[in-house]
Amino acid sequence: MSILVELEKGLARVTLNRPDRRNAFDAAMVEEIRRVFVTLGQDRSVRVIVLASAGEAFCAGADLRWMGPDRTVSALEARQDAERLLTMFQTIDECPCPVIVRIQGAAHGGGVGLIAVSDIAVAATEATFAFSEVRLGFVAGVISPFVLRKVGESFARRFCLTGEPFSTVTAREAGLIHEVVELAGLDAQITALTEQIIRAAPQAARDTKALLRRVGCVSAEEVWEICLGANIRARLSTEAQEGFRAFRERREPVWPTPDGNE
Repeated sequence: MSILVELEKGLARVTLNRPDRRNAFDAAMVEEIRRVFVTLGQDRSVRVIVLASAGEAFCAGADLRWMGPDRTVSALEARQDAERLLTMFQTIDECPCPVIVRIQGAAHGGGVGLIAVSDIAVAATEATFAFSEVRLGFVAGVISPFVLRKVGESFARRFCLTGEPFSTVTAREAGLIHEVVELAGLDAQITALTEQIIRAAPQAARDTKALLRRVGCVSAEEVWEICLGANIRARLSTEAQEGFRAFRERREPVWPTPDGNE
């Protein structure tokens, strides 16, 4: 299987499993990733998703056996492939659960796109990144809106136009990734982050993610009403009442389960 899914105590681990192809995705893998994130996003028992990969590379982007010259396609077929890719990235980006991406090696092209649509990115020190499309005569069309939102236009122009690799230091300075650790400590750091998220109120975490995505896409006139509404709904929720009570009583909160029972 090109995707492996493991579920345990609120944590879902999604692993790209084509190490022989540097975890590059083809049409089947793109659809599989989309379906997995739709399913996990609808599962109220899932508190956090870790997106990882098998082998030495994180993800080489689109597989050239799929995109390359050996496959003759029409303009319509090329559009359908691009739409599949876009839908996959949008599904991860819009997934209600927090998504942490684990980067242990090279991330090129669409692999950087996967990082851009995740919420938290942790990379091993030796990981590398590249917008390699221009060196293949291609354009980073589908991932560009997500990348621009993440790193800004100046950074994107610099590295999308050269296609040259850049390091974790550069990626972190740009905001593409959040933390850099030695490879031996990568899983421990991912575990620490998942535990922090699982400690948070489940619905509050989902609502916060939705709010942060939404406020960046609306007019200045709309944003304040959206933020006020989010604040009011949260304050009146059973989660907030439990959280406030637990803080006052100096204990860990017991969050309501999705069916409303503790």
